[in-house]
Amino acid sequence: MKKRNRRYVIQLLTVLLTLVVTIPAFTEEKTPVRLTPQEISSAAVLKEREDALAAKEKAMAEKEKELSALNKEVDEKYTKLNALQEELKGQLGGAVKGKDQQFKNLIKIYSAMSPSKVAPLLDKMEDVEAVEILRAMKTEAVAKIIPKLSQDKAVRVSRLLGLP
Repeated sequence: MKKRNRRYVIQLLTVLLTLVVTIPAFTEEKTPVRLTPQEISSAAVLKEREDALAAKEKAMAEKEKELSALNKEVDEKYTKLNALQEELKGQLGGAVKGKDQQFKNLIKIYSAMSPSKVAPLLDKMEDVEAVEILRAMKTEAVAKIIPKLSQDKAVRVSRLLGLP
């Protein structure tokens, strides 16, 4: 028991000594800090800069939010545009197939007609259209039609047919 009391007394004395040493530090009066006018103006300028920086950071954060919203809107519009483009491709593909089938039918009709009946029709067409039709027809049929065309038209069409 004596050992226990000794420890207790030692601890109590340690605490008391610590208090005695630190109490004067708390009781001493501190002298107020004196600032020069230059230090005060520097602090004011620094505070203004900090405020300006905070305002700029806030404005920048708002701009980032706006930019993010605009970016999202652009992405949505881009997605819609791609969807519309794919839809148009599908519609155009169907139209092209239909037009292609009509063109094939026209070639079959012209191929079945006699050269003397096809030539006047081709004479009235634009050169490019006539060449497109003649290129789709068999060579033997074209060879019989060209002599039936007007001389000027036959020359122009022959030149276009010879070009790749």
